[in-house]
Formats: sequence, C-alpha cells, structure tokens
Amino acid sequence: MQQRGGIGSTLLFILLLALAAWGATTPALLTAPTDTADHFQQGNVYTQSGEFDKAIAEYQLVLQADPGHVSARSNLGVAYYQMGDLEQAITQYQQAIALAPGDADIHSNLAAALFQLGQFDKAMDEYRRAVELAPQLAEAHFGLGVVQLQLGNSAEAIQAFERFQELDSGIDPMATEQAAYYLQQLKGQ
Repeated sequence: MQQRGGIGSTLLFILLLALAAWGATTPALLTAPTDTADHFQQGNVYTQSGEFDKAIAEYQLVLQADPGHVSARSNLGVAYYQMGDLEQAITQYQQAIALAPGDADIHSNLAAALFQLGQFDKAMDEYRRAVELAPQLAEAHFGLGVVQLQLGNSAEAIQAFERFQELDSGIDPMATEQAAYYLQQLKGQ
C-alpha cells in the first residue's frame, strides 16, 4: 500500500521552524495549518509504527479541518486497509479519487482493497487505470498480474509480472519473490 507523504505540509513545517529560529513572529495565517499538518504527520508516524487506530483518529482530525486533504483521505484508507476494514478503506480511496482522479497510487490502493473483497473485475479496472496514469508504477503491474492470475489469464499475468520485474526496485522483497515464483509456475505449464 502506498502512503502519501505530504511534501507541502513538510515545507510549511520547515518554514515555521525557520521563522521561530530567527525570532520572527509567526503570521496568523500560518498558525492554523500547523495544527492540521501536525495531525497529518502524527497520523503518518502512527501508521508507520502500526498503530492504525491512532492514525485513523489523527487523519480524521485533519479531514474535519480540511475535507479536501487528499493525502489524509488516502492515508486514512491505508490505515483502514491495514486494520482489515476493507469497506471503509474502499470508501476513503473512492473519496480520494474524487478529489484527485489522476493519482495512480490511490487507484492502485483501491484495486488492492477490491481484490481482497473478491471484486476481481473492478480491481482489474483500477489497476489498469493506475498503469495508464503511471506506466512506471511497479506495484500496479504486480497487482494486475495477480488479478490476471486469479482470473486464469496466464498470458496477461506473465506480461504483467515481467513488466513488474523490469520496474521492480526491490522495495518490497515479498512482491519480488512472489513475481519470480508466479512467472516460474506460469512458464512451466
């Protein structure tokens, strides 16, 4: 699952630290977003440490203040997914896609949740959309391969896994190993 970073929030936080270090007074317009940014960053910390219930609470605080915060919406989906609440994860991903329809990572995350619920055709559509938006997104190719394998489409699965291997950075060793295994099995038939 791809977690969104929030570079803009990080830059704002650094700016505020710089202003404080120079003894400058923080303008009133910059004080409100820091609360949202702080909740977002704390949600990310909780997500990374596996404290998903706490992450959910933090992301919900962000969304109360800023319902259009795409990264918080998407990361809320990640937290729900990790807790096994796939219906809530799907809802959050769909809302994030409504805000950012061109975000391939969110489409890929939605596809993974749909796959887990056995909605293979919908998952395939979302993985295809992710690949269309970001042809270099390795995880979407892997997911597409898994869906094709599940549906018995061996040639398409081989193609997707081979593309995954071309793009694989090794960040997910389990996916790397599984793709090699699936290809071995598929080509050995």
